[in-house]
Amino acid sequence: MKIALKLLFLWILVPLTTIAVAAFSLTLVVRYPNPVAAFELAQSVPSEQPKLMPSHLIPASTLPHQWEVAAIPQELPQSFDFEGQSYVTADLLQATATKALLVIRDGVITYEDYSDDFGQDQLINAMSIGKTMVGMAIGNLIADGTIREQEPITTYLPQYEFVEGLDQVTIKHLLDMQSCIGIDEDYPSGPAGWGYPVAQMFATTDIDFVLRNNLKVVCEPGSEEYEYRSVNTQLLGMVVTQVSGMSLSNYFGAKVWERVGASNDASWSVDREGGWEKSFCCFNVSARDLALVGGVFLNDGRVAFGPGTGQVVLSQDWHARMTTPAKVWFGGFGSERFGANMWHRPDGSYLTQGYRGQFMLMNPKTNTIVIKLSDDIENKFYDQVVALLDQIGSQP
Repeated sequence: MKIALKLLFLWILVPLTTIAVAAFSLTLVVRYPNPVAAFELAQSVPSEQPKLMPSHLIPASTLPHQWEVAAIPQELPQSFDFEGQSYVTADLLQATATKALLVIRDGVITYEDYSDDFGQDQLINAMSIGKTMVGMAIGNLIADGTIREQEPITTYLPQYEFVEGLDQVTIKHLLDMQSCIGIDEDYPSGPAGWGYPVAQMFATTDIDFVLRNNLKVVCEPGSEEYEYRSVNTQLLGMVVTQVSGMSLSNYFGAKVWERVGASNDASWSVDREGGWEKSFCCFNVSARDLALVGGVFLNDGRVAFGPGTGQVVLSQDWHARMTTPAKVWFGGFGSERFGANMWHRPDGSYLTQGYRGQFMLMNPKTNTIVIKLSDDIENKFYDQVVALLDQIGSQP
């Protein structure tokens, strides 16, 4: 019996132990979380992610806004047409794993619904909606003269001067996705994709390590090359930290979150405690508080609701910069343009959006904000969802 147990140990436990040690060693080398944490993150959905990564807190406002809720909720369209095909609204919302759907018109909540496992005050990783938040922070630094749009990125991040051609990439190039930095956005799903740089930025415990090993300029910045690249916003977020002397979270909290009257703490996931924010994604927020930020774009850059109404959040120039349609059409995302970390719709509305179904549509014609937060793993119905949000946002 003892011999059998020894053989079992040698044949099974020793190899398993060796594999475990190798896995932990590998994650240390490539600057990933430990294998268990990395696996959990790889399998997670946006509503789970705020608890799976370390983060910097963005405290709620000292003067939180209390929303008015309409006595009779707005009715959503039961169905809608898109490219000649009819879609049932309820089915689409279910198919895209909607966690929160919020409609605000003239400062009043006219529709609000949450999934059974998600609540009004719950945070979700809003993914690339964080890019718009970074655009707001950058705008404040430009407005006060701390940085300039036409200045090379290496002026503010000299640690990357060794990258050939990066001294030709400006803040403006990064904001408008015209940097020509060659870190592709596409990668395979599942474990196969985790070796790609953009996935490494998401999972890493050392953003600087990933950038140092992957930054490269592959064409002439500002040329006809116009590619959506998350690395652009990652660098912008690092600029905020490096030139302001504050973390991106603290700077955004002081310049935006406190002013708009947020009722809940938000957070921004970081590579490690006290490290860099994953500024291209990973802004963790509740639906109602996100709407407060949306209101700024419908009120000429000023707080739109609550005790701070009228307080300046964005300068007039920067509000115009973020809400003026970019000159270049962005291929692959329908009829939208991208500029200053904001999407611009053909009907004059503004859109900020994120991977796996995060959307905030702001329609200045109807003074309406529509927010949809989701755990949409398949992400198959992007165009249909935007068409639905357009219809809701344009209702008189």
